[in-house]
Amino acid sequence: MSSNKPESEALTLLRAIFDLGEADLRVTIDLLARLGGHSQDRVETLVHQLRRARLVQETGVGLTMVGLAAAVALPEFEPAEECAPGRRPGLCAA
Repeated sequence: MSSNKPESEALTLLRAIFDLGEADLRVTIDLLARLGGHSQDRVETLVHQLRRARLVQETGVGLTMVGLAAAVALPEFEPAEECAPGRRPGLCAA
């Protein structure tokens, strides 16, 4: 993998950041981890990839203008199976 090309999981999180922002929710590593079904360490690694690619801001978890353009071209984010409606709703609640 190129040092500036994020993994597909990172791009999925990019779209999640966009969708959460559109829903006027505060995006955090913890929220992304719960919705994506990843550990916080894994999400931090993926967000770091997005930062290296200049798709996410250096501080916080906001999109850059390039990240915004890339995110809208991606398919809508689908929460991890354990966050699907009817499944352990307390676990994935923001």
